[in-house]
Amino acid sequence: MRVLPGPAVVLLLVVSLSSAQETCPPDGGTCRENPMAIKKTTTTDPSAHYYIGGLFGIHEKGPTAYSCSDKFRLRGVMNLQAFLWAINYFQSRLTADGNRVSIGGVAFDNCQRKEQTVENIMGFEQCRNRLTGVDRRQVLAFVGPDTSSEALAAAALLKDMSLTTVSHAATSPELSDGNMYPYFLRTVPSDANDAAILAGILAKELGAKYTQLIYMDNSYGKHGMEEFKKHAKANGICIVQSIMVSSDVSTSADSDVLRKLINKQNVKYVVLFTDGPTANRVLQSSQAYISRSSQNSVQFIFLGTSSWGNSELYLNNAYSAANNSIVVSLSTDPLYTNAINAFKNYWYDLKPNNSTSGIDNKYLTKYWEERFNCEVDGTSNACVLATQSLRDELDVYVPYTIMAVDAIIRGVYNAATKACNIYDLCSDLLNIGNRGTAIFRGIKQAEALGEGGRVLFDQSVGANNKYVTGDPSSGNGGFSNYKVYSVVKGSYIEFGNINYKAGANLTRTRGLDMRFYQNKDVCNYPCTDCGEVSTTQAPTTAMTTAPTATSTKDPTEGGNFTFVKFPTSQELTGAYFKSPRNGEMWMTRFEIGQRWIIALGVLAGLGILAVIIFEIYILYKLLGTRMGSRWRTMWLGQLLLFGIFLSFLTLFAFIPVPTKATCALTRFGVGVSYSIMFAVLLVKLMVILTSKTSEASLLPGDIESPNYLKGIYQFLMFMFAVGVQVVIDAQWLITVPPEAVLVTDNGGNQAWVCNHYTWKVNTGMLNMTTFVRNDFENHLLSLVYIMFLILITTVLALNAHGIITNHRESIFIGIAAGFSIPIWLSWGLVGGLNRDHVVAQEFGDACIAFGLFLTATLILFAMFLPKVRQLVNIGVEGIYFEDDRETYYAGSVIMSPPSYKSKANSVLYVNNSGIYSEPVVVGNGDPMATHLKHPGHHSGPYSTYSAPAGYTKKSEAGSKVLRVTPDLTGKHPTERRRPQSEFAYAPRSVKGTLKRPRSTQNLGAL
Repeated sequence: MRVLPGPAVVLLLVVSLSSAQETCPPDGGTCRENPMAIKKTTTTDPSAHYYIGGLFGIHEKGPTAYSCSDKFRLRGVMNLQAFLWAINYFQSRLTADGNRVSIGGVAFDNCQRKEQTVENIMGFEQCRNRLTGVDRRQVLAFVGPDTSSEALAAAALLKDMSLTTVSHAATSPELSDGNMYPYFLRTVPSDANDAAILAGILAKELGAKYTQLIYMDNSYGKHGMEEFKKHAKANGICIVQSIMVSSDVSTSADSDVLRKLINKQNVKYVVLFTDGPTANRVLQSSQAYISRSSQNSVQFIFLGTSSWGNSELYLNNAYSAANNSIVVSLSTDPLYTNAINAFKNYWYDLKPNNSTSGIDNKYLTKYWEERFNCEVDGTSNACVLATQSLRDELDVYVPYTIMAVDAIIRGVYNAATKACNIYDLCSDLLNIGNRGTAIFRGIKQAEALGEGGRVLFDQSVGANNKYVTGDPSSGNGGFSNYKVYSVVKGSYIEFGNINYKAGANLTRTRGLDMRFYQNKDVCNYPCTDCGEVSTTQAPTTAMTTAPTATSTKDPTEGGNFTFVKFPTSQELTGAYFKSPRNGEMWMTRFEIGQRWIIALGVLAGLGILAVIIFEIYILYKLLGTRMGSRWRTMWLGQLLLFGIFLSFLTLFAFIPVPTKATCALTRFGVGVSYSIMFAVLLVKLMVILTSKTSEASLLPGDIESPNYLKGIYQFLMFMFAVGVQVVIDAQWLITVPPEAVLVTDNGGNQAWVCNHYTWKVNTGMLNMTTFVRNDFENHLLSLVYIMFLILITTVLALNAHGIITNHRESIFIGIAAGFSIPIWLSWGLVGGLNRDHVVAQEFGDACIAFGLFLTATLILFAMFLPKVRQLVNIGVEGIYFEDDRETYYAGSVIMSPPSYKSKANSVLYVNNSGIYSEPVVVGNGDPMATHLKHPGHHSGPYSTYSAPAGYTKKSEAGSKVLRVTPDLTGKHPTERRRPQSEFAYAPRSVKGTLKRPRSTQNLGAL
């Protein structure tokens, strides 16, 4: 993207250029005094002084386009000070008449924003920003800016103002276009050189064929990425993926970058087209991953550009991740060694109150106070300048700032002596029609330090007689020098250098330990990311019968694999992974950024805990009772709990990144878990349906009913229902053996998936975008039988909803099965409709896992919460009185459980709206008696009976006698099916029909 001034900027330019020869109002007018850094000239004579402008990122970016944060950048502060210092240094080294013209400098803070850069230039030109005594007409050139995005904006603006700018740090290849930016020069080489050098190192030094690429989301990164792709292609290197990273600090974004790298972890070479701080963020993310993963971590080999360089700062907190990395670093020409050493000594001795040589840098004072947490001019917290000093390693761009100042001073000197015959700023030089071109050509042709034959900038001229580029000169005698380092245990070890020009090779100064660089670029054949295709061939003639598979050996694999010919339209299910997984490939999904797995693991653990609690409580309540000894009423409930427990346990197989074992577990475990749960519900419904009352049966709910489904038939029915799904899953595992395969997902990244997907021969098996059916869709098809079980269970539950057996358990079965249908529809649609999503494989696995969890949880609470409530309220005689309160059965005579029928004196309770009487007995030991006698009667021997615990006794004074029919003796005459008796304790006898209450029935299969 080329940055050009917008309409508003163009309008401002017209205004400024129309008054270019005018001075600011003497009283300041509407101008404002900005706290800029300045080195003032010793004279104000227009023909004897000029200023060089400086554009530096002294503060970090602010929250808006035209604001700066309060945080200083050491790079900006150091290069600003080098700029001001170099003006004095090089002015004193001109020829004998060099002192005829005084040179000053004025610097602006761009805060690393192109908007602020344009504002600084235009504000100064239009007198909105000013410093007393500084005439805008005397600013003849600029040094900076220090980022490519700022330089693009400044170069486009200064082109219309005919002002030259020499950047010390803008490296974007786009700035090499001399026709687009005719007044832009730079002393730092283009990133195109970095791209060519890194591609050459990968191909010629490391023998790599594949790499990954990370680049920044700005002009520097995007154009660097394009250049690297061009040179990589020329060297036979495939970039398996390119990842853009933001320059803004973001933990989630950095984690996403790392996740993408790990998705293609077989290719461990990673080229970083980023600045130093961003490179350090990537390294720290990799370091954190190494720390979490221990010996199973992936160790990438990073290759950094000169923006990373050999700075120790960018290795902080990332020494392990950076180990064996290879870094290109700018190398300063020995010609400037003395100047650089002189500035280094100056920087070490620098104090903020040192105003010698006319330098007034308010930014340095503020930086000093922030760094040392003191006040330079304070009293209570005064800085101790005698013990404080700046001992920082020189920034990589400081030499290029010094070179830029040298170029401008010598260029203006050359232009002045040519236009004015002497070193003087005469009108022939400064008139508006001549000054821009004359000064630009003088700077462009400047010789480094005045030495003949060694010009700083490329002198190539195009067909239009204009300079082709503003880049520094290259080749022998040029200034595009580099050193190449390997990082060994936190230290930079030089192993080569290069004086770059097209086709130049690295000169080795020492060897590399190649043990650390072997097998770092594996891309499984065929590498679909690089456009490789399988060598399978289609038959040339049509086949009328099933094709006979013929095999040929793949010559590129040394006979390790057999290729079988199929028609190009043939669809196959199942795939293989050529390279076995090593220890570095085993990890959890969380480690590659799939955070949903945290929720799944927690919920599965809670589900298992809930099942265990239910089981313990049920056994606690029943063991030692009559019900606890009757396992034929409990085994179905126990199997249902086991199926739910198995469902939750299967969910843990989704936590690791897919492997051969987890693929097998999920394929078999999901279907079998579902089949156990719904098979139990189906058998329960059949038990309930077969317990319905008939004319030849006993009372409803009696387990002795002739229609009751016998235990052996229950077991056979259960085994058949489960066995169908077991056969389906077993056959699937045999015909398509489970395996984890590394494929290219819909987003172009590599991802591990289970191999039970369907693919077509002519499109390959390793690219998800071409799959006929993905693994989720095939897994869903394997569960069609489960869908049938859910449907038939729901229909039968609706049919049985009026049967009261097992306390209307059919209602709860209907809830469990019926509500499973919308759950299945939901997860099935979400997984299916997202098959084209960039992370479709995550949607599929998550939908299957959470669908299983929700279904199992629904069945657990729908079926067992009512059972717990029944167990909590059960009476001492095994009767569940709570069901009779405020119901149709309120006010009935309740017989003891069936086991009491064999007793001579059967105990009964009278229920009157949920309040139970003292126990009453039939007769006085006479089984044929026809009267109920209250045990409180003075002649009765049964006064020791007690009422059920937890229920209110109905106090009755005196003797109460109820007339009953022989049915209440425990016998059931064939001629009468329903007992007729008195109703509760009414004052007079009222005959009525007494339905058998639910409390007398079995709790059923728990």
